[in-house]
Formats: sequence, C-alpha cells, structure tokens
Amino acid sequence: MISRAAALLLAAALFLAACSSTDSDTGSSGETTTPTPQASAETAASEDSTSESTTPETTMPQASTPTTNDGSCRPVAGVENEPGQQDAVQIELQAADNTYPVRLYIPGDSPLAAAADGRYPVVLNWHGLGSDGFQQALLTNYETLAEAEGFMVVHPTGAVGSATADGQGPQTGWELAPFDVPGRDDLAMAEALIDRVVSDYCADPDRVYSTGLSNGGFFTSRLVCELADRIAAAVTVAGVAHPDDCSPSRAVAIMAFHGTADGIVPFDGGPSALAGSDAPPELVEFFEQVMPDELAAFATDFDCEPEPEITPISDEVIAYDYPNCADDVAVRFIEINDGGHTWPGSFLGAFMTEALGPTTTDVSATSEGWRFMSRYSLDQ
Repeated sequence: MISRAAALLLAAALFLAACSSTDSDTGSSGETTTPTPQASAETAASEDSTSESTTPETTMPQASTPTTNDGSCRPVAGVENEPGQQDAVQIELQAADNTYPVRLYIPGDSPLAAAADGRYPVVLNWHGLGSDGFQQALLTNYETLAEAEGFMVVHPTGAVGSATADGQGPQTGWELAPFDVPGRDDLAMAEALIDRVVSDYCADPDRVYSTGLSNGGFFTSRLVCELADRIAAAVTVAGVAHPDDCSPSRAVAIMAFHGTADGIVPFDGGPSALAGSDAPPELVEFFEQVMPDELAAFATDFDCEPEPEITPISDEVIAYDYPNCADDVAVRFIEINDGGHTWPGSFLGAFMTEALGPTTTDVSATSEGWRFMSRYSLDQ
C-alpha cells in the first residue's frame, strides 16, 4: 500500500524502456495496444505514472449483454481480439460520484477457460497505494497469463483520497474498513465494476476472482468480508486483514502471500515505514496486525480445523493449509522467508530490492494465484 513501490515500479519500467526504441503497435480497431509487460516492457516509455496504453473509451453502453444469433455472449464492439493478440482497452467507470479508469484485457484466443456460452472468468487485480492499473499490470504480468489461459483480467485505478498514509499527499488507492474516505464508496465501485464487466464484456458472474498488492490486497480482504456473494475466490499479496466486524456471507477460498522481511506491512505486526512517530493512532494500530493471524481468522469463519498443515515448498517458501473448511474451500497462507513488500515471481522485483526487500522467484503470486482461484465458482 505504498506509493514508493509505485514510484520504483515506474522507474523500473522507464529504465527498461530506455533500452529500446520500439513503439507501441496499433490494433485493427484503431485503439493503441500494449504488449504484455514481460514480453515488451520497453513500450512503457511512452506512458507517464497514471496513463494507460489505450485510448479511453467513455461511451460504451451499459445495457443488456450483447449476444450473437446462437445466443452466446460476445463483448461489445471494439474489444474482440484476433487469436494471439494481446490487447487492452481503457474504459471509464462512474461509481459513487467518482470516475475510475479501468484497464480491461480480453484474451484473443478464448476456448481454454471460456464457458460454452462465451463467458470468461475474470480476475480483478487491485494496485497498491499511489500506483495505478497499468503499473499493476506491469508488475504482475497477469495479462500474459490471461492470454495463455483464456480469462479476462481487469486493472482498475483508484480515486485520489483526501487522506494521506505516509505524508506524501493524496494518493490513488482503495478504501479499507478502518479508514473512511469522504466522498468515496469503493465497495459500491467494486460492485459496479463487476456489473459492468458482466453486462458489457461477457464476464462470468459465477467466476469473478479478486487479487491485489498491499492496499489492493487489503481491499481484496474487504471484498471477501463484504461481497462474498460476488467473489468466487481471492488471493492477497503483502496485505491481508480480517476486521472484527468481518462476517462473510459464505465461505470463500482465500490465499495470502506475505514476506517475513516486509518493512511496510510487518509480517508479525509492529512499526511500519508508513507509520512514523507522528502517525495517527489508528494507523499505528492497523500495522500491528499479525498477518498469519489475520488469515487464520478467515479459517475460523469458514469452520476449518484450527491448526494448519505445514508444507515446505522451497528453502524460501512455506505453505500453511487449513484443512476441512466449509464447502470444501481452501484457506492457505504462503510465508516467504526474508521476502519484502513485493509481488512473488515478478520480473521487476530486482529493481525494487533496495527499498522494498527481496522478491522470491521460487513461487509466482500470479500463476499460483490463478491456479488457486480458478478451481472455484459461485455455482459449485
């Protein structure tokens, strides 16, 4: 949930971009397209810290789902990709008196995961504090996986808050349960976003998944608490929280990744780089949360056995699985020994080590996260 992470991420993108003079391609629909981050990070040179690689689309209809003559779903005109293409389109979402830019990616070759009616599973991927949807797409490389596996991925950009967490001024981010932001309702925004991708872009309402980094990971936790009837499964990275009033309406499969050397969101709770000596008491208290305990609280909600099964994945990675949960959901905590405030498996991790700590390459929060979430559906 740190803007410094966003700044370093952008710096890494620009550094990579400086090594190449390759320009962005233009898709057949006339929209500027962006190759996926790992394949073509050099194209980020043409973007500033909040811009997207595609032309904003502000007039998309929000009526009934478009269908073909055979009754199968097809996205509204202008977003279908040819097989093998990796295009993203920028839309704008109006919700709770705010406008949210949203980067929307639909794979060009869809038969792998799309249902018989043409609907796609969709991953909502929420960025950290001070970042944006493009940077989150670049950091996580989710669009490459979406193309390979045949699902949609959505990268929203948060509205600018009136409060500041680290003294750097108002920043983009997501509302968390302890901190009300005047003039904002990001929970309503999340519901509106789900409605929009279902109505206009053929997302499967039974296979909506949520993941996110830091502030976005905490926000994913909030969706499990308050929108369990809309979220089929969830994965948090570098931030998971179970507030006292969290009461999910159903058992939701949830996995959390967290590094033991995270100096921003401390693994065992305690002083954070975002909460100095003059920080408000509620912020200091927020960072006292013990990450494994917060995940364990979800296991209690879902009637799992109280003691997890422990499985070493590698020298750096340990998995804690809570058995026999309600409705056969999985509750899993992934401990990254000496891991920092980073996205496991990100190719940009090496650029952020000095400020944010090491990034493990022994596990990928993207591929493992998708593998975990994609097993679940609301209609199971």
